[in-house]
Amino acid sequence: MNASGSPASPLRRWAPFALFLLYVGLLYGLTNLLQRGLFERDGYFHARFAAMMPVRGLSRAFPWTQLSTWRTHFCDKEFLYHLVLMPFARLGHDPILGARIFSVLLAMAVLGTFYLVLRAHRVPFTPVFAFLPLATGGLFIARLGMIRSHVLSMLLLTIGLHLMLQKRYRALAILGFIYAWSYTVPFVLLLTAFPLVLGLWLGRERLDLKLLLAAGGGSVAGLVIHPYFPLTLDTFLTYLEVFRLGLQGPAASGFELGNELYPYSWPVLFDIYPLLLILAGLLVLTLILVLILGRKRLTPAALGVGLAALFWFAMTVKTPRFTEYSALLVPAACAFVFRDLWPLVTARAWWTERPRLRWSAGALALLLVAGFHLRALSFYRVYEFPYAPPRFFTGACAWMDQHLAPGQRVINLYWDDFPDLFYDGSRQTYLWGLDPTYSLRADPDRARLLERFRRHLLPLNAATFTQAFHAHVLVLRQSRAQAFPELERPPFQVAYRDASAVVVTWQ
Repeated sequence: MNASGSPASPLRRWAPFALFLLYVGLLYGLTNLLQRGLFERDGYFHARFAAMMPVRGLSRAFPWTQLSTWRTHFCDKEFLYHLVLMPFARLGHDPILGARIFSVLLAMAVLGTFYLVLRAHRVPFTPVFAFLPLATGGLFIARLGMIRSHVLSMLLLTIGLHLMLQKRYRALAILGFIYAWSYTVPFVLLLTAFPLVLGLWLGRERLDLKLLLAAGGGSVAGLVIHPYFPLTLDTFLTYLEVFRLGLQGPAASGFELGNELYPYSWPVLFDIYPLLLILAGLLVLTLILVLILGRKRLTPAALGVGLAALFWFAMTVKTPRFTEYSALLVPAACAFVFRDLWPLVTARAWWTERPRLRWSAGALALLLVAGFHLRALSFYRVYEFPYAPPRFFTGACAWMDQHLAPGQRVINLYWDDFPDLFYDGSRQTYLWGLDPTYSLRADPDRARLLERFRRHLLPLNAATFTQAFHAHVLVLRQSRAQAFPELERPPFQVAYRDASAVVVTWQ
C-alpha cells in the first residue's frame, strides 16, 4: 500500500527486494571470484563428498578416516544438504566451482526468505530490517557464505519461524522432518519453539503445546525414518559430546576442537559482533519495559520472537557456534517490536507535523546501519582473503598418488587438514578428520596419543607411529612442520616438500 492507501505497483513492491537480492548475490559472487581458497576449509570436504555421492550411494563405510567411528559406521548427518549440493559439485572437473555457485544461491535464499517473512508479517521499512543481519558482524557475513550445512539450517529456521507464527502445524512437522535429514542438530526448530511458545503465552495466548509437538515430532520422525537409521541416533549423541567438550575448553577436555565452539570474552564478542550486542541489549530493555508498563503494547508474536531471539543470543554467548541463529532472530525480533510500537510514534503530533525530523531520523538510521555494515565488511575482507589461502596439499597429494598404494594409510596430525587432503588426495586414507570427537569415541587411547603428538606434549616417534597407527607416511602443512624439528632427523625422511606441504616417510 502507498501513502494514499491504494495498492503499490508491482514494480514498486518488488524493486527493493530485487535490489536487495542483487546486492547479496554480488557480495558473495565477487568474493568467490576473487578468493584463492576457502576461509572455512570444511567446504572442500562437502564439495568432494557431494561429487562422490552417485558412486558411494548410501554406503556406511568411510575409510578415509581410519581412526574414527566413520570408518565402519558412517552416517551422512547432512544428507539432504549434500543431495542438493551434488548436481552443482558435478558441474565440471573441479567440484569446488559448483559448490561456490551453490553457496551464493543459498546465501541469497536465506536473506531473500528473511526479507519475505518480515514483509509477510507487515514489518515497516522491511528492506532496512532485512539488511540488519549483514550489519551484525563480519564473521556472520563469512558464515553465511560458507559451503556448510548450517547455511541451509538458517534457511529452514527462517521458514520455520513463519510457520510457527502462522500456526501451520502440519507444515511445521514436515519441516522438522526435513531438518533431521539436512543438519547435524535436528532440534533447532524445537529449541526455537520453546521460548516462542512462552512468549506467545505471555502475550495472553493459550499455551500452544501443538507447536512443540509438531516441531519436535517431525524431527524425531526424521531421525528414525532416515536412510542412515539407527546411526542417526548415535551421531546426535556424538554432537552432544562435541558441545560438552567445547564448553569444557581444551585445557579441561584435553582436545582442541573448532574455534567456533569456544566462547568469546565479552570484549572480543563486541569487537566481532558489535551491532548484534547492541540490538540484543535494546531488545532486552524494551521487553522488560513493555512487560512492566503493559503487555498489550506488543503482540504475542513480537514477544514470542523476542524470547526466541534472546534464547539464541544466550546460546551464542555460551558458544559462538549459534551466531547464525541469533544474527537472524535478534534483528527479526527488533523488527516485530518496531512494527508494534511504530503506531505509537506516528500518532504523535510532534512526529507527524515535523517532516524534517522524520527525514533526519530515517537518514540517521540508514547511516548507522550502513556504518556497521561497512565495519563488518572490513572484517569480512580479512576472513575471506588473507585467511583464505589456496589448498595446501595439491602437490603433496599428487606425489602420494604416484608413490603410494591406493588406500594406503597416511598420518595427518591435524584433523583440520582433512578437508584439503580428502579433496585432493581421496586415493589415500587418513587417521582423523572434521572433528576429533569421532576419533575419541572410536578409540580414546589412540586418539589421545595422537592429540599429545599434535600438541607437542610428546616428540614425534617413528616406532610409535608404526606400532600404534600402522602407518609409514605423515603429511603436514609446511608452516606446521617447522614446529617439529625431529622430522628433519633419521629415521624420518622428507620425501616431498613444496611451499605449502611436507610428506615424511620412515621404515
